[in-house]
Amino acid sequence: MNNLDHEDPVRGDMGDGVRQATPPSGTVAGARSRRDKTTDLETAIDEYVADGASVAFGGMGGRDPEAAAREIVRQEKTGLTVLDDARTTLFDIMVGAGCVDRYTGSWVGTSLISQGFNVRRAVEEAVPHHLEMRDLSNFGSSLLFLAGAMDVPFVPTRSMVGTDIPKHNPDVEVVEDPLGSGDDLALVPAAQPDVAIIHVQRADPLGNAQIWGNVVNDHLKARAADHVVITCEEVVPTETIRRHPEATRIPCYAVDAVVEVPFGSHPWHCYGYYYADLPFYREYGLKSQEREGFLEWADEWILPHDEYLAKLGADRLATLEEMEGELNDVPPVVGRGEGERGAAE
Repeated sequence: MNNLDHEDPVRGDMGDGVRQATPPSGTVAGARSRRDKTTDLETAIDEYVADGASVAFGGMGGRDPEAAAREIVRQEKTGLTVLDDARTTLFDIMVGAGCVDRYTGSWVGTSLISQGFNVRRAVEEAVPHHLEMRDLSNFGSSLLFLAGAMDVPFVPTRSMVGTDIPKHNPDVEVVEDPLGSGDDLALVPAAQPDVAIIHVQRADPLGNAQIWGNVVNDHLKARAADHVVITCEEVVPTETIRRHPEATRIPCYAVDAVVEVPFGSHPWHCYGYYYADLPFYREYGLKSQEREGFLEWADEWILPHDEYLAKLGADRLATLEEMEGELNDVPPVVGRGEGERGAAE
């Protein structure tokens, strides 16, 4: 965070190197446990993503909360620290828009299509301003959130020992095993972001969030963060959640806000709901090669989410749903009237 009076979101210290204990942000009997948390996307981002906040995003090349990131750009948030694992287009878009000052994680880009050109410009040319990067291994970035979720200062690992990562990332410290093996271990500090924004397939109004497909580190991010915003394809009755408790990866007592955002991961896929829109993010990769091209793209596509979907068109979205339907499915929704999407027969 930019304000020196704030706690470092990775190291958890107040400037003197001594970590301050952070109590768990949600408990079974806490204020977040049983209330209707549904809201709209604009309100959730305005309330939980302050200028200078540290943010973690869920998903990874699928279930990415792209709509939430576009809303962050639309609200012109600044000074953000992104604490993450591998991050794709949403991060590149936010960097290009000047929202992010610092990144701690393992990888950025636009995956199958291209590099993260906005990230490269920010690091190499300070356009639109300098982006500080603190690298970790893929496994190391997962351990950030494992430590944060357990509320311990760090987790030791052999990952990154013998590499240049600890030389360039001051948050990672290499020490000799204190139990006497003689081996060196890398200490990965806890990440406890101000907010985690996680897109899921379904959630009930209380915030019980269900994920099908790759969970990545989302269950850890939700437990590590001070606040959690869940965006979902559908808000469903609690009865539906109870039918498949094994899919509830994030419990209601870890959640502050629930927002129904259909196609909230577009152009990435959402398991069981829609396929990746490869032509769309190929076009993004091509346009973002140059600064002016990115700005033209942003002028066209950084819209309120309902306008964004209308611009994409119902036919295009239906095609993505049909393509995904050939590959993956999720259980039907129960407890709603006939004629609604996924209603039980």
